[in-house]
Amino acid sequence: MTEQTGTDDRPSDPLSRNTPGSTEARPAADRVPPAESTNAAYTSTGSAPPFRPPLPAVPLPAATAITGTAALPAAGDRFDDFELVRELGAGSFGRVYLARQVSLDRLVALKVSANRGHEARTLARLEHAHIVQVFSEIVDPARDLRLLCIQFIPGTTLEHVIEGLAERSPRRRSGRAVLEILDAVDTGPAPFDPAALREREFLAGCDYVEAVCWLGARLAEALAHAHGLGVLHRDIKPANVLLNRYGRPFLADFNVAFAASRDGETADTFGGTLAYMAPEHLDAFVPGGTTPAEAVDERSDLYSLGLMLFELFDGRRPFDHEPRPGRPAEVLRALAEERRAGPPALSAAVPGPVACVVRRCLEPDPARRYQSAADLARALDGCRELRGVEKALPPAGPLTRGLERFPFALGFLLVLLPHVLGSVVNVGYNALRIAERLRPEQKATFHRLVFEYNAVTYPFCIVLMLALVLPLRRVRRELAGPEPPSAARVAAARRSVLRLPLWCVVLSCVGWLPGGVLFPFGIDRLAGPIAADVYHHFLISFTISGVIALTYSFFAMQYVSLRVLYPQLWTDARDVRATARAELAGIDRRLAWFQILAVLIPLSAAVLMVGVGPEEFTEGYGTFRLLVTAMIALGMTGLGVAMVVSRRLHETLAALTGERH
Repeated sequence: MTEQTGTDDRPSDPLSRNTPGSTEARPAADRVPPAESTNAAYTSTGSAPPFRPPLPAVPLPAATAITGTAALPAAGDRFDDFELVRELGAGSFGRVYLARQVSLDRLVALKVSANRGHEARTLARLEHAHIVQVFSEIVDPARDLRLLCIQFIPGTTLEHVIEGLAERSPRRRSGRAVLEILDAVDTGPAPFDPAALREREFLAGCDYVEAVCWLGARLAEALAHAHGLGVLHRDIKPANVLLNRYGRPFLADFNVAFAASRDGETADTFGGTLAYMAPEHLDAFVPGGTTPAEAVDERSDLYSLGLMLFELFDGRRPFDHEPRPGRPAEVLRALAEERRAGPPALSAAVPGPVACVVRRCLEPDPARRYQSAADLARALDGCRELRGVEKALPPAGPLTRGLERFPFALGFLLVLLPHVLGSVVNVGYNALRIAERLRPEQKATFHRLVFEYNAVTYPFCIVLMLALVLPLRRVRRELAGPEPPSAARVAAARRSVLRLPLWCVVLSCVGWLPGGVLFPFGIDRLAGPIAADVYHHFLISFTISGVIALTYSFFAMQYVSLRVLYPQLWTDARDVRATARAELAGIDRRLAWFQILAVLIPLSAAVLMVGVGPEEFTEGYGTFRLLVTAMIALGMTGLGVAMVVSRRLHETLAALTGERH
């Protein structure tokens, strides 16, 4: 292995400047805190950022560095084609200047360092909107220095942004807050960029979760581009991410990157920063260890990006510890084992799907992480899109907020209420139109059948509904726990939730419609023959009551399942709207059919009043007319409720699918 260099030209960890296999211990007197970051290699940060605790240090021999300053130029000097305006940062291995390139009359960042490494060769292959661009490289053989001319980005580092956000309460963090921190950095005017201006406007409208997901997805896209060209970064951390004044992130400092050469050999240095290393990366640093450098691959970069996302969301590093004494190998093994135990839980304010993405990035086993940066970018964009869906959903009133807390208990009551109303209609109609036509022994049989029928149908339907709901309740509870269920299991739960309204219709039919036949048939068989019109009235009463029960219970369960449960059942939010469009296809047509049924309920009651005239009976007709009038009023009220619920459901469908309904 070649010697290690720091990603920002400073020893952020003394360990990261040494070759695996080194065993000589560094004297205790040499254990110094990290120098101020030169992550401003490509940016200007204005005033110095607040103090940040140093990253854990491990004593190992120091790598060769530029120890004197006589060989390095100073601000105001002319160095080749460059006039040095001011120093942006300094470290053990060189300095970075804001410079004016005379021949092209433009501001650039000029990195002056020892003549070693392959950063320019690596960066030159990477042309991406979110990777710092390298313009040229010049070698000064007389002083054995290398000049790297790099894109100058007016702005600051993500590390500085995190420090600024730490001074704000979680409620005050947002995309606009990120831009305010960037605006507070005095870097002079930024070049006008219409595309970046649109990004700034977009970021200003994001809440904090959306902003972090967007930033993370763009960095993942940059990594996907680098990985596609065989380049590993191997030192992803906030200090190596630059944000310009528009909020656009740039991945920088590839000077410890691994790049596969065309002839099959490799040209790389091996380094990194302890606080952001994957377990296998730490293992590869163990002196005399058995883990080869090749174990550090694309998935190790994704682990480091996951650690950075954790810090952005939670405001702390998951494995941030004080420097510890001990032999380097022991310290490294302890750090790796700690990471293999898994990260702490994210704040409860972080949405479940986002927490799942971060948790998957931080899987100790590389095989269980995202296998490509492109996959991670899609997942983060999906989380951002899902957050947008949640914001686009119809506003939650008191009932919806109650359902979000207790969806199954309150949902059960809402589904049961239409059946209670149906029972009231059924009992009233039977008492007025059927009971008077039965003999005493037939009435006794009728009351016995009512008890037996309800004793069978209600428990049967409730048990079947519980069998459908309890697995969904279990999945929902697991989503809030430390070990969420698999994405496939959650997707199956979503599909089951969408079937619940149809199950309500099926159970309503099973519970109500057979009664229109079983009751008159049972009375006829057990207590003697009954008149033909009694069969007719039983069929009318049970059909009307059943239609009331199934129509309104359908709307109640459709609201609970679509507005409340469905948006909560996500872990893998990749292509969330495309998935929702496929899963929710046909629901709008189903709503239309049940709106028609809701219209038919008061209409059927009106037809019943007209069809059963005073010529059929006089006694009790006033009471019967009152009952039918109440049915019409009930039907009209139910129709109004159904129309309101239907409108909210269409708004929910539009939010979930991104389509107008």
